[in-house]
Amino acid sequence: MVEKNLNIGTVILAVTVTVVLMGGIFLMGTRLSEEKVTGIEREITRFEIERRSQDISRQLAENLPEKNCDALEVAVEQTISDTAVLADRVTDYEDNVKLGNNRFEMLKKEYMNVLLEYWLLTEKVDEMCGSSTVRMLYFYSDPHVCPMCEDQGTIITHYREKYDDTLLVFPLDMSLDMRHLTILRETYDIEEYPVMVVGEDVHRGFMDMDEMGQVLEGYIEDVEAGNHTSQTT
Repeated sequence: MVEKNLNIGTVILAVTVTVVLMGGIFLMGTRLSEEKVTGIEREITRFEIERRSQDISRQLAENLPEKNCDALEVAVEQTISDTAVLADRVTDYEDNVKLGNNRFEMLKKEYMNVLLEYWLLTEKVDEMCGSSTVRMLYFYSDPHVCPMCEDQGTIITHYREKYDDTLLVFPLDMSLDMRHLTILRETYDIEEYPVMVVGEDVHRGFMDMDEMGQVLEGYIEDVEAGNHTSQTT
């Protein structure tokens, strides 16, 4: 009887320890998740302040007697760097944090807003001062809808890093219910993913590393030469 009670007590102790450990791991994971989301929130806030600053700079340049295109181009270059860093942080969160977070969807929507505002801003700067960047809208969806989108994103990231001072990528999550994403979906007649829009050119379907490299090389050469030729596929 004593041995039986000892065994039951040992089992209860083991279960209790397991529950405590699992609870601690869960809380740690939740805390890390919250810290990541909070960090991304801070980045988006800083990003939004910088975007407003650049927009004011653009308006000043439009209204002053002489356009200060050099300063605007420096701002665009910083935009490229900031966009890449923020995109990596959001992607890292999505790839590595499996615990749900109620704030993340709203945060992701705000991220989409910031990306599109930057896209519009760089369009205006290029109209004023001439094109110095290649801009890509990358439309993707969740893995259930687009199994190849993750691989496509990896390939795009490779070339974004290769052309870090020239290629500006705006990754747009089309699984989000947002009005402006719906407008873009209808404008570019998007029914399947992935889709890449560069300038006025729409590229539909998955592109492997070599194909993507050939396409982007053409755009990079056009920007460096100061012209652009349509390459719609």
